[in-house]
Formats: sequence, C-alpha cells, structure tokens
Amino acid sequence: MEELGLELAGVTEQAARAVMPYSGKGDKNTADELAVEAMRDALDRLDRRFHVVLGEGGKDDAPMLFSGEVLGRRKDQADAESYDLIVDPLECTTNFAKGLPDSMSVLLAAPAGSVQPVPGTYMEQLLVPREAAHLLDGEIDLDTPVAEALPRIAEAMGNAVSEMCVVVQDRPRHKDLIAAIRATGAGVSLIDSGSISSAFRVILGRSRRTHMLWGTFGAPEGVVLAFMAREAGSGFLGRVRPHDEQTTRETHELGLENKTLREKDLVRSGGAILLSGIHSSSLLRGVELVTRGGRHEHRVYTVLWTGDRQQLLVHEGGELVRRERFG
Repeated sequence: MEELGLELAGVTEQAARAVMPYSGKGDKNTADELAVEAMRDALDRLDRRFHVVLGEGGKDDAPMLFSGEVLGRRKDQADAESYDLIVDPLECTTNFAKGLPDSMSVLLAAPAGSVQPVPGTYMEQLLVPREAAHLLDGEIDLDTPVAEALPRIAEAMGNAVSEMCVVVQDRPRHKDLIAAIRATGAGVSLIDSGSISSAFRVILGRSRRTHMLWGTFGAPEGVVLAFMAREAGSGFLGRVRPHDEQTTRETHELGLENKTLREKDLVRSGGAILLSGIHSSSLLRGVELVTRGGRHEHRVYTVLWTGDRQQLLVHEGGELVRRERFG
C-alpha cells in the first residue's frame, strides 16, 4: 500500500496544481472541473486498474469522477489487480473559490471490494477518539441524547464535560444539536466545511482544543472519516440521510435505509489515503509558488497515511523532493 500511496500522491498533487489559477476567483464549478480532469488524467496514466466506488459532487450537481468509472492503463484488463477509490479532487470548493483556508485534494484507495458504496448524499456522523471508541459498541448510538452521550465520552477521555469541544458544521440543520451541546457546558467548534481535516486532528490528537465530531456531513467524506477511524482505532458511527428521490432509491437498493454503520462496515481493509493541501489549513500547508533556476514552480504538501504511519511528501514541479514523518 505504501508503494501505491507514493504513486497516488502524484495524482492529488497534480489536481492541487491544476486548480491554482482559479484560487479566490469565485468560480467553484470551473475549479472543481479542472481538479476532476487533472485527477482523472493522472489516474489514467498509472499502470494499474482503479474502480471509482464513490465520486464527489452528486449531492450538489458539481463536476465529478463518476461512481463506477474504471481508470488506469490496465482498466481493460478485467483480471488485473484492482483498487477501490473514493475521490474528492477539490474538497471545500466554496472555501477555495472565496480564497479561504482548508481546501485540499483527497483520494482514498483500498483493495477491490473493501469499500461500501454509499449514495452521493448526506450522512449522520459521530466520530470519537480511541479512548471513547468502546462506547460505540452499544452504550452510545446516533439516537442517544446529547445530555447522556457527552458526559460518557468526556469521562472515557478523562475530561470534564466543560473541557470538551465538539466540531459541528455551521448549518441551520444543526441548530438543535449545537444548543444541546452547549447546554451540557461543552464548547462547539463551528466549521463551514473541512470535516476531513477537522477529523484528522481529532483522531490523531493534533488539536488539543477539539475532541470529537458530530452532525450531518457529506456521505463521501463520511467514508473517508471511517477509514481514518479504522486505521487509528477510533470510533465512528454513520447513517445515510438521502436528500432527494434518487438518493433515497439508491439508499434502499444498497440496503442502507436507517442502517447504522461502523468504521469497519464502510471500509473493510487497510488502504492508503492522500491529502494534498491547496489552501493552507491548521493541518497542512497549501500550494506555494517557488522560483528555481529562473522558473516558477508549484510546491505541494501531501499527507500519505498507510496503516499506522503518516508521512509528509513535498513535490516541486511535479517531482517528489522531500519525504518525512508527518507530525
């Protein structure tokens, strides 16, 4: 998986470079389309076979790599070793279009058949760190009232409830959740987007301020969060929440209606995840313009996560120039 991950780092890196001419220019659909085409082109050049299990964009009609699409130089070889992909060529498109922090290019790869397909819609999600993961085995579920769940999670982490801070997306649908969290004495860290980078910090303890993630986020991001939780021994619960007739039908056909999914239900084996920074965040530096020998080149920072190892890869002008432990 590490060898595959190093190859795929060039894919998210290429997508990150491709969109930079549209940074902060208010045209998120064109930027998304550029990232999609750059990722598709880079995947098609690799001497492997990839199956896109879930692309990004279905819930908001954005450009996307299509679910079911087969890519790679061995795509016509049905007997070739294949990998499932979850892709988000431009995560946080609105932030990118506005010139705000947190956009990145994301790709998750796992052995064929190991990723649970989900519709391109929404998903209720609860993510807790390793210390509280055992509570999701039956003590706490997605319907447990906040006033009951938060004290148990805090106790498992060795915190007072007043010391807890929960990542929630700043959306009207979370009005009651936010009020319930604050009523316990806990704090809320509101994000406009960027659930993946927020979850990364929660899972690996990169943030001492935020301790868990709760609410309804995108289903594709939910699969990525489930993978990270699985690799880190953290706890994750998800439940698909369709937003229209098509995704309601797809949810039914997949047997996921009102079904609560654990991290190992969504991703059933190890794999590799790539996160290439586009606009800087507290997790990862964004694309930088550097001058070498009179030429301008892009420097891209990418996190590669395989197993229990996270690495920082630095590309300049499309070439890997540095590789080190992340964090």
